[in-house]
Amino acid sequence: MGVKSSATSIGGKAVMAFLFLFGSPFAIFGLWAFSQAFRLIGAPPGSQSFMYPFMFGTIFSGLGFGLMYLAVAGNRKYAHQLNIQALHPAEPWLWRDDWAAGRVKSNTKSKMVLGWIFAAFWNLIAWTVTVFALPDAVRQKGTSAYFMLIFPAIGILVLIYAIRETLKFFEFGKTCFEMARVPGVVGRDLKGSIHARFSHSPDHGIRLRLSCMHRYTTGSGNTATTHENILWRDEAELSSGQIYPGPAGTAIPVSFHIPRNAQPTEKINSRDEFLWELEAIANVPGVDYHDVFEVPIFRTAQTPATPEEEEAEAPAFGMHAQELSRPQNLAIRVRPVAEGTEFYFPAARNKGFAASITVFAAVFGGIGYAVSQSRAPIIFPVAFGGFGLLLGFIAVKAWLGTSRVVIGPSLMLQSGLLGGGKARKIPLAEIASITDKIGAQMGGGTGTPYYDIELRLRDGKKLTLGRTLRSKHEAEWLVNEMNQLVSGKGKTMTVGV
Repeated sequence: MGVKSSATSIGGKAVMAFLFLFGSPFAIFGLWAFSQAFRLIGAPPGSQSFMYPFMFGTIFSGLGFGLMYLAVAGNRKYAHQLNIQALHPAEPWLWRDDWAAGRVKSNTKSKMVLGWIFAAFWNLIAWTVTVFALPDAVRQKGTSAYFMLIFPAIGILVLIYAIRETLKFFEFGKTCFEMARVPGVVGRDLKGSIHARFSHSPDHGIRLRLSCMHRYTTGSGNTATTHENILWRDEAELSSGQIYPGPAGTAIPVSFHIPRNAQPTEKINSRDEFLWELEAIANVPGVDYHDVFEVPIFRTAQTPATPEEEEAEAPAFGMHAQELSRPQNLAIRVRPVAEGTEFYFPAARNKGFAASITVFAAVFGGIGYAVSQSRAPIIFPVAFGGFGLLLGFIAVKAWLGTSRVVIGPSLMLQSGLLGGGKARKIPLAEIASITDKIGAQMGGGTGTPYYDIELRLRDGKKLTLGRTLRSKHEAEWLVNEMNQLVSGKGKTMTVGV
């Protein structure tokens, strides 16, 4: 353990030293540019303008001294972090100050600060280049030079984002999630309250989401891509009556049960980690409320050793008792038929998901066609076109795919396009379980997961009974209904539905 910490410390110091040395030339050049600007301020009319060196001085010195400050501040923080890890090697939830205090900070302030840093840096460069270079470029290249305006346009969008994050920060204050117990324990409950300031009451209630994500980076340099796969999510809807006054103005109660088989928080390396995020969302006049908290979820001595031990505590979390009640608006048709109970998954049940996949398929297909008309190597049109075809196949299934499940003396499954497909009968005795899982998602860790209902046979084989359900509530209710029917305990549950 000591060798690893020593190696990590050396590596961290090397990164800080690199940042400091990398920023030094920029800082020196920026100071030189400032000296030239000050020298030109008193120059006679017709001389070179002081604005050029002043702008370059601002850009380069800001970048250089910014990197040097990050190196110094980062080195101090890194040393503090190593000290805490050495004191608590087996308690990683104490490695973050806000985790250790049980008051998890939201990412609103950091998003605001980073937004302003990026907006200032981008706009400074984009507008400087545009103001001083665009007139000459137009004279030399004509109207095609106006393509340069895309960069200040992006700068305006980034500035709007920074302003919105600032309005959210000042509207709702320094929000935090106060945990009832640190850390959140796998197999137990995550409880606590979110403290925020609401100048307008969230009359439509507040939506809470707890997600377990796998965040990893592939590629390197300019080809590096960060992925966020949602492994598990639970949701809850709170009415305005469930919110009560708190120290910051408003307190939002939080209660989620974490499954015993869930993946705990784990940072494998800087490019691969598992993390948990708690989200709170509300529609209010002005800027909508949306907070994200990274919460510590770990396996500890309190983690249940058996499913029976977990079930002993499970009834205690009452927030989601309504989860197994019948949803008000079902996307899936459930009705009694002569053979038993039918669950019909209609075509185009998720038009937003189908439309998104169709757009991506058209984009990649169009790129593949355009590249095929050029002199690019054959691998490029094949890659883009092939991926476009794959997305097109998924889009067709999303628009036209149907599934029909009938549970009676046996389970009958029929999947295909527009009600077609070969029917398969499965004896109930061969069914081991029916569960839901995340089969697809749109967006990153705060995006939308879509659930599949999966049947597992006793021989280990798996069959998909239905795909791309947007509502977790509906997916869980359907799974519960199907399991009740398969076990013979719910033969009359859906009669009259």
